[in-house]
Amino acid sequence: MKVLVAVGSKYGSTRGIAKVIAEEIKSIGFEVDLEDACDVRTVSPYDAVIVGSAVYGGLWRRDASELVRENLEELRARDVWMFSAGIRAIKEPLYMTREADELAAMVESKDHVTFAGALDYDRLNVGERAVIHAINPPLGDHRDLSLVREWAHAIGVELLFLALA
Repeated sequence: MKVLVAVGSKYGSTRGIAKVIAEEIKSIGFEVDLEDACDVRTVSPYDAVIVGSAVYGGLWRRDASELVRENLEELRARDVWMFSAGIRAIKEPLYMTREADELAAMVESKDHVTFAGALDYDRLNVGERAVIHAINPPLGDHRDLSLVREWAHAIGVELLFLALA
């Protein structure tokens, strides 16, 4: 079974989450490709797809949302899981964006989770710094990679059962 982990990440924090997911699924014995969403041309070679994105202003990155929208029919024919990552999830662990929820419903995703992200103020551009200054979120890396690994492991176990069915 071949699995795609596709991610929309601007500064690398969400890509780090995707890397942990890919490594965990691979450790269970699956062939896994980790790709930036903007580099994925088709999902047809894959049996299962995990798509994730950083969340900015309540929206997924355009490359990740376009990947889902442009491959909608093919994704509906596969097992799909989705994740979002953002700084807002630190204060609101159950926070989900409307856009991500709509995308998950469109592809009939098996699950959509939101993980806390990381915010490195020094890497932001002037406009982003102004927004961050106004909303005053907690700075730093708040990713719980053990939680990410647990989620990915559960996906891997489910994929094992699907492969045996």
